[in-house]
Amino acid sequence: MNLKIRKFPYPYKCALSISSDIDNASSLKFFVQFMDFLNSEKQTIYGPGLELEVGNSFWFFNGSKSAQLSYFEGLTDKETALAPIIRLYIKSKHIDTLHSWGNFDKGGFKRYYAEKGVEVLDRYNLYIPVWINHGVDLNYQKVGDYPKMYGDDPTHPCYHTDLISEFGFEFIWTGKVTHIIGQNGRKNFSILSKLIIQKILKKIKYQHVKDPIYDDDNNLIKPLLLRDGNKKWEFIRFINSWGNAGKLDLHEFSGQISAQTLKRLIKNQGIMILYTHFNENLCASIPMRLKERLIFLKKMVNRREILMGTTSRILKYWEISNYINFKVQNFEDKVIVLIDDKMHSPVGEKPVKSFHLSGLTFYIDVLKPHKIIFKGKSYKTILNPPDQTGKQSISIPWQKLEYPEVNIQ
Repeated sequence: MNLKIRKFPYPYKCALSISSDIDNASSLKFFVQFMDFLNSEKQTIYGPGLELEVGNSFWFFNGSKSAQLSYFEGLTDKETALAPIIRLYIKSKHIDTLHSWGNFDKGGFKRYYAEKGVEVLDRYNLYIPVWINHGVDLNYQKVGDYPKMYGDDPTHPCYHTDLISEFGFEFIWTGKVTHIIGQNGRKNFSILSKLIIQKILKKIKYQHVKDPIYDDDNNLIKPLLLRDGNKKWEFIRFINSWGNAGKLDLHEFSGQISAQTLKRLIKNQGIMILYTHFNENLCASIPMRLKERLIFLKKMVNRREILMGTTSRILKYWEISNYINFKVQNFEDKVIVLIDDKMHSPVGEKPVKSFHLSGLTFYIDVLKPHKIIFKGKSYKTILNPPDQTGKQSISIPWQKLEYPEVNIQ
């Protein structure tokens, strides 16, 4: 007896994560208040909280002369006021991304800085699932086999990827973007036409560009073989539905999440990791258009049309739903689904944890009780009515992350 995993947790039709880089975030107060606004039900300076699930990123060092939030002050090992808040958000999984070791736009990165960052991760038992490259050419810490990117090159002094696997870093963004609304979506005109246009642009307009740009397909993740022999997942991020991107700051963010884009994402039945810098130009108020569009997004989430989660959760759900191993035992009076605690994927064997199973949904063929068992434990499941396919399913409920209480000293 074979069971098929539903593309998204029932009854969702698509998935969205807002992936924000920490660039040019300068106010600790506004950083926390905006996180409160997005994730909690608190009354904030931006209005009542939206109770979405939106993550954030950080870096350890700031090698620029401008005021930017970081874990350490400048290039020292002295903690900033943000450092304990970063640790709190990492523990709650609301910070799941390292936007490189720091801002080294002026150059100066050394392996020493990665070692200092790893010391923090080790001391506080912190796990960071996502690495996102930062910045211009002088950020030699970047990962990927492209010009002036040496983070995974064992022959270069800036090599550091041998340090990070123990602390997560399952998913890497080298810099690839897309205008296609929803990856791994339906093969309809909206997706196929843009895919063709991107291929043409890549061959003609960007033929001499050596940095990462568009992929030739519309896959969310693909295996990435690092130059040191390690394998990771590489993922792509959505910038906008068409046209050049500017700073992708708070003001452009509202254009990225228009009602038209969100409705198209639902129709395309895809997965989107949206690339933004919503901390940039964040102040005591936000544009009314952005607020209205975030409220519209909340409606789509509450109607359970859009599954929303942090970057690592959406990426992990896609990996789990495609590569998890399970066996089905069909008895006279019940069906038992036994989930393996190891997963074999194109990037190697990986452990499966209980929280990875959140939202996992199986289509069922027979109307008898189904049990899902993982590591000898029977999981609570929900029997779902037929969806648009006409099939019933069972789900392990999707659990929203618990947002922490954050106090600024």
